[in-house]
Amino acid sequence: MTRDLLIRMENDVVRALTRALELAHPHMEGHSERVASYAVAMGCELGLSKAALRGLRLAAALHDIGMLGLPNELLTVAPLTHEQRRQIQEHPRLSVQLVSRIHRFRELALWIECHHERWDGSGYPYGWRGEQIPLPARILAVAEAFDGMRTETPYRPALSEAQAIAEIQRGAGVLYDSRVVQAFLKVQPVLQPVGRE
Repeated sequence: MTRDLLIRMENDVVRALTRALELAHPHMEGHSERVASYAVAMGCELGLSKAALRGLRLAAALHDIGMLGLPNELLTVAPLTHEQRRQIQEHPRLSVQLVSRIHRFRELALWIECHHERWDGSGYPYGWRGEQIPLPARILAVAEAFDGMRTETPYRPALSEAQAIAEIQRGAGVLYDSRVVQAFLKVQPVLQPVGRE
């Protein structure tokens, strides 16, 4: 099998999985693609290798695929009970269960599993802090947080671009790696991901 054919097949699998996620949870339409755009741009700014950037793009596209294992009602209620929040916090591990079934995606599992870890150790699932968290997961954390803030959900309105940028800046060194936030601030003004004005 040629490398080009293999890459095409990988891309087809990722597109099919992300489309399934969007069909199951319509408010997530375009989220994976936008997160991938931001993540790869930040990875370039941070000097990641071509291979790492490709892995980052795949991990970004698949980071929320575990949401397929959650009922839609769970993602549309507010406020959440403690038990509902706990269920939602299982989605990175559910994502890993799905991704790990595809041999070529297994190396992405830890990055996906850790995309809700926080610089100060307040994240999940492990409560890792600082450089314990793999750099690609730290990049995903910023990309996902920004797009999440900019996206209207059934339980809260979207923030403006300026408000979301301010929130990311406030989180630097607390929730997010300051170096990743700096990369984000450099690339964000020139990015217009799919599905944004």
